[in-house]
Amino acid sequence: CDLLCLCGEKKSIFPSKFDLAFQTRFSNPMQEKVNEHYRTNISALETELQSIKRTLSRLYLLRLLTFLAFVTFLVLYIRSESQSVPSVNSVLPPSFFSVLSVISVILFLLSVKLDLKYALSERYATNQLQLNRTELRILDHQYADRETGAAYCHLNPHLAADFDLFGPGSLYQYLNRCSTLGGKQKLAEGLCQMRQEEALIREKQQAIRELSGKQEFVSGFRAHGMFITEKGNELESIETWLQQDESTPSMPSSRSMPHAPSPMPSSHPMLYALCSMLPILNFAWIALVIFGTFSVNSLLIPILGSLAIVGTQLKTINKAHALLSKTAGTLKSYTTIIRLMEAEKFESPYLTRLQGKLSGNGTTAGESLTSLYRLLGSFDQRLNLLVALFLNPLVLYDIQVWLRLGKWKARHKTAVAAWFEALSELDALASLSVYAFNNSGAVTYPEVANEAFTFEATEMGHPLLHPATRVCNNVSFSGAPRILIITGANMAGKSTFLRTLSVNLILAMNGAPVCAAAFRFTPCDLLSSIKIQDSLSNNESYFYAELVRIREIIEHLHGHPRTLVVLDEILRGTNTRDKQTGSRGLLEKLISLNAVAIIATHDLTLGELETTYPGAVLNHCFEVELTGDQLIFDYKLKPGISQKLNASYLMRKMGIIE
Repeated sequence: CDLLCLCGEKKSIFPSKFDLAFQTRFSNPMQEKVNEHYRTNISALETELQSIKRTLSRLYLLRLLTFLAFVTFLVLYIRSESQSVPSVNSVLPPSFFSVLSVISVILFLLSVKLDLKYALSERYATNQLQLNRTELRILDHQYADRETGAAYCHLNPHLAADFDLFGPGSLYQYLNRCSTLGGKQKLAEGLCQMRQEEALIREKQQAIRELSGKQEFVSGFRAHGMFITEKGNELESIETWLQQDESTPSMPSSRSMPHAPSPMPSSHPMLYALCSMLPILNFAWIALVIFGTFSVNSLLIPILGSLAIVGTQLKTINKAHALLSKTAGTLKSYTTIIRLMEAEKFESPYLTRLQGKLSGNGTTAGESLTSLYRLLGSFDQRLNLLVALFLNPLVLYDIQVWLRLGKWKARHKTAVAAWFEALSELDALASLSVYAFNNSGAVTYPEVANEAFTFEATEMGHPLLHPATRVCNNVSFSGAPRILIITGANMAGKSTFLRTLSVNLILAMNGAPVCAAAFRFTPCDLLSSIKIQDSLSNNESYFYAELVRIREIIEHLHGHPRTLVVLDEILRGTNTRDKQTGSRGLLEKLISLNAVAIIATHDLTLGELETTYPGAVLNHCFEVELTGDQLIFDYKLKPGISQKLNASYLMRKMGIIE
């Protein structure tokens, strides 16, 4: 955009009266408070990590010593038991060394358990430290290494391209703090597909405001979320399993109910009976073999019988395991942040409703998912050779776990989607709350108007611009039809203003605070035509592609009058006379449709429409001043039509023409 270009390498060629702001760091008491918050956290976390690492070093030494002690006492026990060392045996009995060996093993196991606990604490503290350091960098608008969200451009290609919603340097890259794939999807959808319900927007504002005041919770939520090692298909696999009909043709009850959800206890009564009786029968058989009643060879009967029963269900069990294999770890990490969500006390209605979705059926989502990931961990053990050789023949292990998973599915199948939907929504709101907290000195929560159409903003700036370089403007318009024509010289700030207004409107529609001192708006659709692309594959020229987009906008306006249309230098692909005629005709068409539109243009003749349509058309401009041999840009929006051009001057300044 114009201002971003100017803030870069062209700054020395075309100085602004705001140059001092480029050389001095932005100073704001609220921002300094936020900086201090993160610096204090970093200092405390660094101290905590040093303490944890010292403890881990001691635990490592303790593990080593207790293991060596166990080996030593075990050797002494064996030697004292033998008759070859009577002197030792006469002084200290073997039982003494056996007791010390047991104590050494217990201490070793305790040290291992403590080591695992502190290792987890170290990872958690490291995550927290990384988060706080990252936020300090983002406060200085250094976020180029963050996820760009380019994969979400398809959600709304025009908005995404026109207002830099995704990609390097995008709004998504700046806002995203999500821990889950679902949260990232929710955040991206919110930027592209805004909801217009006034009550919903106000509730989201309350939720984001509350979360911005709970940064300890949000930070913990994000730090635990960093443990999620999601490859993209774990939750999808679980969802597929939940929807899968696992009725087995070998069971008579399944044939009679081919569409019934399964497995449930009533779906496989024979299997449940076998799983209850066969383990008892098998162990009884083994006991009879031990006591000599049956021969050892007779063990083949219960073993082969059990394996045959497992074999009848093997195809179905393998199918389920193919979906659920290695999902336990990911689900465990999800369960941790769901439990955090359950434990937190929320006051805003939106958050309490989300939290309410995590309970039902006499249990909570955290408890239910804990039992599920433990079952999934047990299910993965079926690949263990010892399980296959011993537990399947003895207790029908595969079927036992599969049936328990079926019982879990039958009870919670319909609730799982709501659990993860609530979690994803909270994750997206948490991202916006961090943005609200970090910019608390520069943002405000908009007022939602219920008039036909209203847009009023005071000191509105672009949130992606650094506070040291950001220039804010006031703008106000209401009613319909209403056409704002923005004229101005090259690089004066027209395109940046369009993006500033639109990005803040997108934030406002998501319930987030906007970069302004005051902001009042009517929820509406947002359509734009700015970065039109030609297409060789579709044999479309730039001009034709632009006409197609304009036609789409006109068709949308017929059924959706509450729409804000944003246009930037339309009809660039034709000659000047055609461009003027077409642009004027388009604006008159928008007026006839009772539309609200903002257009940035170099065509000063369009400003004459203000006289033709008084009250419906408003002229604003960005001016440039020539002082000596320098251009002065102030990037301030002014009423009226621009009177000054600078293209030829810039070309001479850069040595292109003489």
